[in-house]
Amino acid sequence: MLTVIEPAADYQLLTPEELRVAAGLDPTDMTQDAALEVWGLQAATALASACGLAKGGYDASLLPLRGEAPLTLKAETVEQTFRVRPGNQYRTLFLARWPVLAITSVTVDTSALTTGDFEVDIPRASLTRISGNQTLYWPCGRVIVQYEAGYDDPVPSGLKGYAARLTGFYYQTQGSDPTERRVEIPGVITLERWVDQAATDSLVPTDISSGLLRDGYRRRVLA
Repeated sequence: MLTVIEPAADYQLLTPEELRVAAGLDPTDMTQDAALEVWGLQAATALASACGLAKGGYDASLLPLRGEAPLTLKAETVEQTFRVRPGNQYRTLFLARWPVLAITSVTVDTSALTTGDFEVDIPRASLTRISGNQTLYWPCGRVIVQYEAGYDDPVPSGLKGYAARLTGFYYQTQGSDPTERRVEIPGVITLERWVDQAATDSLVPTDISSGLLRDGYRRRVLA
């Protein structure tokens, strides 16, 4: 279970000026800002989903916010609950959000662990239980991890690049048939649009999805 304790201040990966440039507009042209805000948020959410981040719900203390929180790559403080069952003790706990910025607390049932009781693998966003130089299994029961994860401003330039490509794509093809690969208006425009024939409901092209993995935005879990 994942609960958002402190939501991101905003969910956009691009500034208003960067959104305009992504759409092919002058950075001072504010005429399309309302639409660009929507497409920019859609691109940011699609990238977070493509990276494999988990959705979370709002903590009860955040009322009137409630229900499912927006999926985001921006930094948030979250609380994740693991249920370690008999015969299924994990040597490593994989966190649902990354990159990990800080571990606030780790509680096993009612006992709070110290920083010397666990080891954090930042690239893999994982926790390993340790005692000195020994690796331990997590005990059966409930493990609650409160941590901060995501990208603070400034957002990495590579991630901004993917967001700009997606925003431009969504903006230029708004209102069109998402399964139509080629759109042509003779003498005006010819547009070749990405279409995944295997999954036409996908919002992220394959090359961007591959790039997210290559550049470390998607977690590569090793055995």
